[in-house]
Amino acid sequence: MIPKIIIVIFSLVDILVIVGCSVSIVHAIPQEKETQRWKRIAAWCLYAVLAAAIPNLFRNDIITTVVLTGIYVAIGRLFYYKNKMGMLYQTIFWMLLMTTQYMGAYTTFIVVEKFQLEMASITVALIAIRSILLMAATFVMKTLLQKRFVKEGRHLKIRGMILIPIFSMVLMLLYVVSSEVFLVRYGYGWIFLFGSLLIVINVYCLHFWYDVAKNRELKYQLNLMQQQSTLTLQYYEDLEDNYARSRKIIHDIRNHLAVIEQAGKMEQSSYLDDLHTMLNSLGMKFYTDTRILNIVLNDKLKEFGNGKAECRLGGISLEFISDIDLTTIFANLLDNAIEAQPDAETRSIRILGEQIHDFTVIKLTNPYDGARKQDHEGLGLRNVQSAVEKYQGEMQIEQENRSFSVTLVFPNSMENKKNERGGHET
Repeated sequence: MIPKIIIVIFSLVDILVIVGCSVSIVHAIPQEKETQRWKRIAAWCLYAVLAAAIPNLFRNDIITTVVLTGIYVAIGRLFYYKNKMGMLYQTIFWMLLMTTQYMGAYTTFIVVEKFQLEMASITVALIAIRSILLMAATFVMKTLLQKRFVKEGRHLKIRGMILIPIFSMVLMLLYVVSSEVFLVRYGYGWIFLFGSLLIVINVYCLHFWYDVAKNRELKYQLNLMQQQSTLTLQYYEDLEDNYARSRKIIHDIRNHLAVIEQAGKMEQSSYLDDLHTMLNSLGMKFYTDTRILNIVLNDKLKEFGNGKAECRLGGISLEFISDIDLTTIFANLLDNAIEAQPDAETRSIRILGEQIHDFTVIKLTNPYDGARKQDHEGLGLRNVQSAVEKYQGEMQIEQENRSFSVTLVFPNSMENKKNERGGHET
């Protein structure tokens, strides 16, 4: 016969396992609230007392499940996190807890039938089996949580997702109530199978929701990238119109200056030369034959010091790249170079392009001071990578000797030239 003290110890272990598993799941959810330690301890002590008392007070599984699930979720919401996804994970955990309790109970019945255990031994066996099943289920869920936690987002709604664990608890309760005769006739192993299937379904849903959330987030980012690229292209098209109007005005002013100069009204004056210099500075340099790229280069390279921007792209053709993608690629790369060099006076860049066999190669190189911005490598480079890949191109990034360089390589196939040009031209 097992001493009563052993039964008391196992009863305490049962509560400790339930509370310990509950706490471990909450701690696996990213914490967003700074709460005093004593408040959390007091909340978990209350949870432990209620977890031990409510089943004995009401002896009703529905009341026990609803009340303890609500208290458990409230503790997490009040003391640990703000996001609604935490509520979902806690509800799923309580579904696992309830299911493993039933699975443990009916597994104990099988053990009792096989080994003819006495009452005290039944209690110990029940607590041991339930605790083992709950710890195993908690370990699986906690591991999945740490690797594939679904962050709350505007594109992922919790309302439909939380129905899965709630319906699972309802189904488990209904199955236990309605299948008493069935289990006596066909064996208690069926409750173990049914519970296992519910656990698998909920765990799979966690795995699936992570993929759905990631997919929606990627779609959202892609839409933002496309909007950014479209707005940037529109900006440079408007800039080109301004350049065109400026050229007309400059042309007229030069004609007027020529007349004034020939009339000799401003002879021996440096004022006329200064006016010519000013007008030259307003003109646009032609770095390349590609219309929109020339606009982008004129706009960005003025941020570099005099003589500090070397750009040689005259020997290559980029007509196979659409205007919007050319804007995305060069505007982002040049912005990257500008932000990597805070001092405008010493800022420099080198842009080289050449044809190497069947490839177009473009390389942008700029210095950086070693204290580069944390996001320098990631600033806009995802947009660039996406644009380059449309044309079967590759992007390589190198950092050495205080130099940061990006190399773009495009294959020169006729199919590529016809490719995205038609599909991406705006």
